Amino acid sequence: MTRMEDLQPSLDEQTRQDAVYEAAMRSISASRRERERKGYVVMGGAMEFGEGALGDGTFAKISHGAKLFMIAFACALPPLLVWHVLL
Repeated sequence: MTRMEDLQPSLDEQTRQDAVYEAAMRSISASRRERERKGYVVMGGAMEFGEGALGDGTFAKISHGAKLFMIAFACALPPLLVWHVLL
């Protein structure tokens, strides 16, 4: 055997390892981009919610009604619990 024939298996293994490494790095990069994309989607949705809730449209009226309901519920719940537990 020549010296090159002796090195061929290790060269093949190194090529395989390089391919696996490159695939792993592409996967990591893709997952980072996907995570960043999801963050932008969440922030965009939150900003649009804020814009819609402050306007004069139907969504703003529904949002305002929900706020008033939650305030009334928070004020009415403690007396109801007292009546239920103590009386």
